[in-house]
Amino acid sequence: MHAPTSPRSAQCLGMLLSLSLLVAGCSMFSGESKVHKNAKGSVHLKEIADWSFEANHPAMIDQMTMLKVIKGVVTDSTSKMPASGSKPMRMFSDEDAEFLAPLLAQGLSQAKPEQIVGFKVSPSAGSGAEPTAGTLYIHKDSIYLTIAPSKDNGALGFVPTSSARLDKAPSFVAMGSAAMTLVIDHQALAKAPMPGSLPVAGAPKSMPASESQAAATMKTVPVQGAGAATQDFQANGSLDSESLALNNDELLNKKLDELRDARKANKLKDSEIATLKKEAAWMKKELRQRAEEVKALKASKASTRQAPKKKSAEAHRVR
Repeated sequence: MHAPTSPRSAQCLGMLLSLSLLVAGCSMFSGESKVHKNAKGSVHLKEIADWSFEANHPAMIDQMTMLKVIKGVVTDSTSKMPASGSKPMRMFSDEDAEFLAPLLAQGLSQAKPEQIVGFKVSPSAGSGAEPTAGTLYIHKDSIYLTIAPSKDNGALGFVPTSSARLDKAPSFVAMGSAAMTLVIDHQALAKAPMPGSLPVAGAPKSMPASESQAAATMKTVPVQGAGAATQDFQANGSLDSESLALNNDELLNKKLDELRDARKANKLKDSEIATLKKEAAWMKKELRQRAEEVKALKASKASTRQAPKKKSAEAHRVR
């Protein structure tokens, strides 16, 4: 026969059962939720099971800043470097950046503190490169961007270098031990200009120099000085477009700064109003107590005046 179970052992058994059910419940609710998915790529929210992880989500990052984040990621893979080897190459094309920027901003605005934003984007048709995957989350005013290692991507970098640093990727992003994370100061990046044009890693190879020169000669109008005028026009047009883009960025950053200042002022006013309300309630309470004390004092004085005086006892002589 089995010995009867003591109350203490039964209590311990119940606690263990409750903990097992809690862990099972957590594993049941963990998973991924899609933000967007199509043939170009996907963006999803993923819950992190590590209890020590906590991001500053939901977070509002404007699409222009997110566009700078995507366009600023570069790689120095020697197999993808141009012939001169003097410049790094952008990891994402303009098409990739325009696809990812609004979706990643939307994902950060919907994410919970225990979630990160995952993404996957396919390269342009004909490039032959593999899809690029990564994760994104915000912690203490910095964007943590991790790119999954692949044979098409080399060492990571960022432009401008003053807005980011490179750290080893944390284990919970599940990108492998060789993965690296870019820690990007998005507030400083929002005030910086848009990264300039760089070659894109995995882009189709350009035409040989002889063929491109021949095509340009065929398209050029056979008028003396026309080629120089066309080059000057293209140079001036590109400068005008760049200056216009810089002016638009500066105006947008100025408006965002004004909006942040207005929000801070509103929060300060709300706290001042709450303090004034507390002080008014305290003053009302004090006034009520004093009024009750005065009323009680007046009542005690009135009762003293209305009480009849007792006659003093007189002694009579008895014969």
